[in-house]
Amino acid sequence: MNRFLKNLGLFILPVFLLCASAEFALRSIPNDYSYKSNYLDRNSENIEVLFLGSSHAYRDINPIFINLNGFNAGYVSQTLDYDLKILEKYDGNWGHLKYIVLPISYFSLFYQLRTSTESWRVKNYNIYYGMTSSNKLTDYFEILSNNLEINLERITSYYVLGKPNITSSQLGWGASFNSGSQPDLLESGVSAATRHTYADDKYFNDNLTILRSIIYFADKRHITVFLYTPPAYHSYVEHLDKAQLERTLMAIKQIDHDSRNVFYVNFLTDDSFTAVDFLDADHLNEIGAEKFTKKIGELIYKNSQ
Repeated sequence: MNRFLKNLGLFILPVFLLCASAEFALRSIPNDYSYKSNYLDRNSENIEVLFLGSSHAYRDINPIFINLNGFNAGYVSQTLDYDLKILEKYDGNWGHLKYIVLPISYFSLFYQLRTSTESWRVKNYNIYYGMTSSNKLTDYFEILSNNLEINLERITSYYVLGKPNITSSQLGWGASFNSGSQPDLLESGVSAATRHTYADDKYFNDNLTILRSIIYFADKRHITVFLYTPPAYHSYVEHLDKAQLERTLMAIKQIDHDSRNVFYVNFLTDDSFTAVDFLDADHLNEIGAEKFTKKIGELIYKNSQ
């Protein structure tokens, strides 16, 4: 028996060391989540405008065009529950925070990251933000959350080819997405609208509760919450489910009406945004992001007067 255990240990030890080395190597690759977490660790106490939300914040808002100290902590598929977790993690460090700016998109109240097709992203919040947001063991390890092929590709890309894995600008904007890579706006509008339409509303009330928790968190700290529905190309707007859109807009307008620290603006059909401003039918490129961020900045300035 002792010999068996010894042989088993001799077999397991190299496997364990290999897995531990791979996990360390993967975690050491700089990425957008680790960058944003490290930035907030160092600078959250100085931020005056915090942008949260999904890719409709990450790609649409470039804080360099805000006349206040701003940072974009939004990211692809980031849902309201993770926005709240980010706020709560740095509670006590928001001494200079005046505004939380958050998109309420067509899909925002109808899905949650943990049960979506993008659920593999949950591990990034657990690993790089130090959150405990899942009961799944795989959500706490790089090597368990992606298959071997993807992990080997990541290691090779960074350590062998020297390719960077950060797409965020210094202030958190999705800087790698620009006007030179514009797809077909008509086709992308149809596909995105279809992808963002949900057959049920099982997360609707939960998401409203989370949003109200964000607003309450802000109100207690005398922070204004700016909610917006982002601009989109007509091919996206025309293919939205009217009932889902109307339910979203009615809910947000009611929150705007009921909350003293909230103001809301709907840019969905803002005709000042034309084809040249879009990366795809529901995201802005660097041209549109500059235009949109300046619009947000003007509204913030007016609100502060």
